[in-house]
Amino acid sequence: MPEQIDLWFKAYKRARLICGSSSNERKLPLKKEKDYLDNYIRGVYAKRDLPMGHVLTNESYINDIYLAIPLQKGQISCRELMSGEVLLKECKKDEPIMIDMIDSPYASNDELKKYIYNRGL
Repeated sequence: MPEQIDLWFKAYKRARLICGSSSNERKLPLKKEKDYLDNYIRGVYAKRDLPMGHVLTNESYINDIYLAIPLQKGQISCRELMSGEVLLKECKKDEPIMIDMIDSPYASNDELKKYIYNRGL
C-alpha cells in the first residue's frame, strides 16, 4: 500500500542518517556515549578463592566466577572471558579478575590491554 511504502522510506532514511550508508559514512559514537556504555559492562569477579594456576573453563564458571557491575579499570569483562584462561596470580573471593592475572590473548595484545586499563571506573 502507498502509505506503507512511505513509512518504509522514512524508516530507511532515518536508519541511514543514524548508521550511515557504508563503513566510510558510519556514524561513530561520541566519547561520552562510549564511556557511559563501558560503565555498564559486567566485570568478572571471583566467587571463591582461586589459586595461581587455576584454569577457568565453561564448566567451572558456575563455581568460580560471577559477573557484576561495576567494571573496574584493568578488570576483564564478560566480553573478554574465554574458556581456558589460566590464572597467573591468585584471586581472592569477591576480588575482580584483572587482565594481568590471566594468561589470555587479550593480555598479550598491548592495544587491547591499554583499552582494558582505560575503561571502567
